[in-house]
Amino acid sequence: MQMVIRRSALAVAMASCALGAQAATLEGQLYGDLRYAYTHYDADGSPRRNVFDSTNSHAGVMITTRDGGYAATLVYERGLDADDDATVDDDTVRQSYLSVSSPYGTALYGRAPTAYKLAGQKLDPFYNTAIGTISGAAFGGSPAAVRGPSYGLSALTSDLSGNGFIANQLAYVSPEFMGVRVNAAFFMNENDRPDDDHDYGVGAEWNGDLLSGRLQAGAQYLDIRSNTNFQAIGIPGSGAVKATRVHAAYSRESWGVGASWEPLDLRDGENRDYYFASGWLRVAPKTRVAAAYGNTEATPFEGNGYSLGLFHEVLQGLEVYAAARHTDRDVAPDKSNDLAAGVTYRFRLSGQQTL
Repeated sequence: MQMVIRRSALAVAMASCALGAQAATLEGQLYGDLRYAYTHYDADGSPRRNVFDSTNSHAGVMITTRDGGYAATLVYERGLDADDDATVDDDTVRQSYLSVSSPYGTALYGRAPTAYKLAGQKLDPFYNTAIGTISGAAFGGSPAAVRGPSYGLSALTSDLSGNGFIANQLAYVSPEFMGVRVNAAFFMNENDRPDDDHDYGVGAEWNGDLLSGRLQAGAQYLDIRSNTNFQAIGIPGSGAVKATRVHAAYSRESWGVGASWEPLDLRDGENRDYYFASGWLRVAPKTRVAAAYGNTEATPFEGNGYSLGLFHEVLQGLEVYAAARHTDRDVAPDKSNDLAAGVTYRFRLSGQQTL
């Protein structure tokens, strides 16, 4: 880890020189998101299971140098639950990228989350909890049950490399103009097979005030042509997906709602639709309740899912929750009822130095 931090500091310092920094500040942050839960799974036709494990815990380091309106940031982040039996591969690097921001926007290169993933993740109050699985099935064994997004969001919203985190990504986010930001991404494919191609993404989002609240609305699009960058779990025919997400959210101080619709155009297989809606209500200064509904059509796990949870902040950074999910699917197990109790601890240690 010391070697990684030293190299990170050197990379950011070099980026500072490239920006022409004369009297910059160097900021360092060590952060983590530790998540653990006990879950009881009860599905028709299957033995009942009780599981205690991590739900995508991770930690990382962020180093930023600033000079005026310019900044260079290097992020290196790893997963902390690589021994889970549903891990897709042995590579536990979640993020590793360098970004440069200026009055003209922000450019990024490396392994980073896609704008498509982030647009869905922020709508999901159960993201990376014990009941957040894309198929609505119990966690473990089947890769399609990997945690991250709730039922009703596609695998492209997942918290895994090859789904939501993509390497060889060159991305750009514009400055805000009249509440609108646009983004674009190029995912380089290093496979030299003649039938392989690069992947592309584009999107836009509007943010504005409305009736004493905040309204967000936007759309994201992914054109997946390669067989290597994206390995979206549960979606056949990798390298043959055109995915669109239309999303919106409205929030006030004590409550909020959000929704997402994802039509997926598959070359190999029937086109799919994913529908998701969520809401939350603060019932006390440190306590909130949340609910979500998901529906998928033409998927191997087509059906409906319902989630309900209570979240309580014990102290700054430490939160406990209790949640339940009922899934009614068209395939076995047709019905499942899952109960979970979990804890989340987030920390961030930072320091600053003038160069």
